[in-house]
Amino acid sequence: MKPRGKDNYGNNKSASNVGGKQDGGKKPFDKKTYRLKKYSNKFKVNQWEERRKKAVLRNYYKELQRECPDAQKKPSLGLEGDSEAKGQSQSKKKPSAFFAAKQEYLKKQEEKKRRKEEILRAKEEKEEALKKYREKKLQTYRKLSKKTKKGQPVMKDRLEMLLEKIQQTVS
Repeated sequence: MKPRGKDNYGNNKSASNVGGKQDGGKKPFDKKTYRLKKYSNKFKVNQWEERRKKAVLRNYYKELQRECPDAQKKPSLGLEGDSEAKGQSQSKKKPSAFFAAKQEYLKKQEEKKRRKEEILRAKEEKEEALKKYREKKLQTYRKLSKKTKKGQPVMKDRLEMLLEKIQQTVS
């Protein structure tokens, strides 16, 4: 048990080290960067994107290893600077990561375009059917709403509509 008056404040520390970073110790706490890392959506999205890129590359290299077990751990990505001998044998090898990614992108764009065209065609068909339906409804309304001078409904048009319905059900 230590006596009260003899605390070890400042025995091993110099006055200049008290406020800032210590020589062999930890960095001082930075509240601003902590808040950015903890609450910033942008920071989290960037972290997620980096992890995703690493995962895609990892899977790509794993696929290369499965197909060619004798290949190097991280093959060249088909960038400039490859020798001529490599260029000749590259036609037999799998395309570069960039080329594969570009092909995948183009395939997705084509799929998106095709879906968009399908949706547009379906929308036009739907509009056409709706237009026909509204036109037919308007015609029936006009026939049913006709009145004589005394305000009675005109039976001629009503009987014609009934006849049409009967003919449609029979045939």
